Formats: sequence, structure tokens, C-alpha cells
Amino acid sequence: MKTYSSHPKACLEYAEPHIDELLKHSIRTQLESLLKSKLTTEQRQQVLQKSFVDTMTLVLSNTQVEHLKLVNAFESMYDHAVQSMALAQLSQEQLTRQYVSGSGLIMSPHNCKHTIKDVYRIQGYARGIDQAIESKLKHSSSITILYPACGPFAPLLLPLLSYYKESTKFTSKQVNVILVDVHPGAILSLQQLVKDLQLGDYVLRIEEADATQYHPTESIDILVLEAMQHGFTKEGQLSIAKHLVQFLTIDGWMIPQNVSVKGMMVIGETEFNQQWKDVDYSHSITINKSAQQDRVELGEILSINKSTLLNMQELELQDGVKVIPANQITLPSNIQDMNKRIFAIYMHINTFADESVGQYDSGITHPRPDMTFYIDVKPRDIEHTHFVANSGDTVQFYYQLTGLPGFISAKV
Repeated sequence: MKTYSSHPKACLEYAEPHIDELLKHSIRTQLESLLKSKLTTEQRQQVLQKSFVDTMTLVLSNTQVEHLKLVNAFESMYDHAVQSMALAQLSQEQLTRQYVSGSGLIMSPHNCKHTIKDVYRIQGYARGIDQAIESKLKHSSSITILYPACGPFAPLLLPLLSYYKESTKFTSKQVNVILVDVHPGAILSLQQLVKDLQLGDYVLRIEEADATQYHPTESIDILVLEAMQHGFTKEGQLSIAKHLVQFLTIDGWMIPQNVSVKGMMVIGETEFNQQWKDVDYSHSITINKSAQQDRVELGEILSINKSTLLNMQELELQDGVKVIPANQITLPSNIQDMNKRIFAIYMHINTFADESVGQYDSGITHPRPDMTFYIDVKPRDIEHTHFVANSGDTVQFYYQLTGLPGFISAKV
């Protein structure tokens, strides 16, 4: 690994929320217990590396792998990654600090460490990234990958790099990775994990920086980004992507290649409760056909890809808030029970080629109900946050680029 750089001021401009002292003690106790392992450093690193390689071997398999086998592999990978985090010896503040920046929520390492257990999110990304790398290297001797907002484990790339190293599919001369995160605790964890995985040759730099202001010195062949929560809210995916897409080469790719955000009107009990009673886990392949037919699809609200990002126009309001005009949708007028339905926003993520993360495959693609959106009914006490419309109305959606990003609707 060549260099580390640090920009500590990026994390010091926002107020830190109160952290419960008991929670601090609980977290510290859990992590310190992991340090009592009797394995030698070399043995611990070997077990860690094996867990990453074994998991990616299953993920990249061309045959169907049963759900429980995947879950167990990801749990093992998580357990060993957390042990590496413990050895990084983060302070309580570095471990638990979580705050809202100018572009969205910055999660603490403690909270975002669980991402590495999100089986189908990582599967959809890893398989897509693998294909993208393979396609790029057919026409180039080496590529540079930028992974901003990567968190303490960089889960979309480090397991894949471990697999490449073990299988010799791609060497460190072919694949160069830049890891960027604004959280100092994430940086410390990354440094320890990359060291334990012995991936320093693949990692060009680990940088502590705000991804919405970061300027890479290299041309980027592949931009890997996942800073999302369900309903495309809270985190700064759009702000980060909009800034960094300019650093891609002309033929460079952003992964995901496309994020399609859609709206629908649902019966809450059917969509979020009844359809899941007879299945072991929620997933796009286990969605109940009857429940799916009961939905009223409204259409696409926003599409995020390299082309739309490069052409995206900001609208600045009088108070300085910036919004992105999204799509207009005309509400259907032939739905008798529209006043009993809930508006929900969901995503379908195309990572690369045919690989994807569908609705209910991950927490980030779970439909998000919006209880402030009313059609053909008025709330008993109307608040300023409520949006009230009637069937047949045309609604213009906007996406606000603030510390609390999300959609705002207005009647045309």
C-alpha cells in the first residue's frame, strides 16, 4: 500500500449526538472480548482471509447456493472482520460517533459494520463488479477503482480482492483501488483490515475525506458506490455520485449502472405483513404474486446513472436549499380504494450487466412507506409536512440535496 492521507477537519464541523454511556460500555465490552482470542496473529489472519475467500467463492458460483449456506458464510466473514476492527483499538468516539453532514447521514463504524452481513446486497454488487473488472481488463492492462463512503470494511470490494489474491484471477498490477471515507474510525478499521487481509498491494490509497468534495488525482475506470437507505433517503448517494461521476474516464463505468426509484400505492397490511407470513426470509423471489397484483404502480420517480448524473440540473430555492427535479406522475383515477392505500417508494438497483439488487433483497431496497402522502383523503389534523392530492392529479417530484436527503412532492 502506497499512502494514507488524512483530512481531519472534514469530520469536525457538525455537532455530535449524545451517545448513551451504557451503550458505550456494552460495545467496548463486546469488542474487548474479541481480543482474548488464543490464535496467533498469523493464524487469525489466515482464518480471516479464508472466511472472505470462501464467501466470495459461493457468491461468484454459477450454481444456485442455498440461502442458509450463504447466511452462514457471511456471518463468519462478519465475525472475523469485527475481530480485526477490535484490534484497530478505536476510541469510544471513533467507534460510536454518528452525525448528519451537509449531504446526509454519516453512520458510525459500529452501526455500519453490519453491512458486510447483507447477503444479497453484496452478492448483487460483487458479481457485477467482478464482471465489470473482467470486461475492462480485456482492453487494458490495469484499471483504477474508486470506492467512496466505503465504511470500516469496504464490503463491496475487500472480499472480492481477497478472492482475486487467493485465486490469482486478477493481480495487484491489474487492479488498483482507492478507498475513501470521511469517518476517522472507519479509516482506522480499514487500515487494520487491509493489513490483516494482506491486500496492501491492491490498495493504492486509503483516504479520509468527504466524498462530495474529494478530487482523485487519477482517472477513474470504475466508480463503486453504495451510500443508500431504503426509499433513497438519509444518506448522500446522489450528492456523492453527482460529484464523482466527472472523474470517470470517457468509457468509465459507475456501479451501480442504474438505480431506478419507483412509487406505488399499497394496502399496508398486505404489502408489509401478510405476504411474508409463509416464507423464511424476504427477497424479490419470495414476493407473493397476489400481493404484487394488489399494488397500484405509479411509475418511475427518478433514474440515477452515469448519463442522468452528467445531465442533472440543480434548482436552488430562496433559502439556499438545492433540489433536483425528478419525474412527474399522474395519479390513476380508477382505483376505488385509493383512500385506503399507502404511498411507498422502492428501488431496483442494476449493478452491472444482468446483476442486480431487487426489492426486498436488501434493507436498502425495501419499500419505504410515506405516511405524509395522502390521496383522496385528508388527515384529521393537517400538518405542514403532509401532501394531499386527488386521483387524476399530476404530481411533480423533487429530490432535496440536504443533510436529510429525500423526495418532496408538489401538485402541478
